Amino acid sequence: MQKELANEKLILANIATGDQQAFGILFNFYRNKVYGYALAILQEETAAEEIVQDVFIKLWVKRQSLPIIENFGGFLRTIARNETLNALKKVALEQKKHQIANQNTTDIDSGTENEIQFRETKKLLETAIEKLPPQQKLIYNLCHIEGLKQKDVAQKLNISPLTVKTHLRDAIKSIKNFLIIHDEIKVVPLLLFFIK
Repeated sequence: MQKELANEKLILANIATGDQQAFGILFNFYRNKVYGYALAILQEETAAEEIVQDVFIKLWVKRQSLPIIENFGGFLRTIARNETLNALKKVALEQKKHQIANQNTTDIDSGTENEIQFRETKKLLETAIEKLPPQQKLIYNLCHIEGLKQKDVAQKLNISPLTVKTHLRDAIKSIKNFLIIHDEIKVVPLLLFFIK
C-alpha cells in the first residue's frame, strides 16, 4: 500500500488555488485512513463517514493554508483526532440529555463508554511513551507528536537519519509490546493511524 501521496506538495498547492480535481486526488488517497481511524473510535459506520466529510470540508475551507504545512499527514491526523473527539463529546452530551429526560440512569451511555475508552487508550499510550528510553522518547515525540519528518529530526539533533529511523522503530515496537502486555487490543486500530 502506498504510504505517501505522489507529488503531494504540488497537489496541495493546486488545491489552494481551488483545483477540485486535485482535491479529489487527495480525498481518494486519504479518506480510508480517516474513515478507519474514526470507525475504530466511534464503532459506528455512519458516524465515521460523517467524520470523513467533516475533516475534508475543513481541509477545503482551509485550503489556502495547505501549501505551507510541512507534514500534511500529521496535520490530517490532528484534524481527524479533534473531529472524532468532538463527535464523542456530542454523542455523550446527547445521550446524557436523553437519560435525564427519561429519568433512566441505569442505561449505559455508549457515547460516554467510547469517550472513556478513548481517554484510557490515550492515557495508556502516554504511559507507554513515558517508559521509553530518553532518546527514543525524544525522537518519537518529535516525529509523532510535533509532526517533524525524520530527516528534520536528524538535523535538529545532529544525528544520522538512520539513527532516527532505528530509534523510532524501536520506540514503536516497545509501545506496541506495552499495549499487548496490558491486553489493550482495542487500541490497535488507533495505533495503525497514529503510528506508522
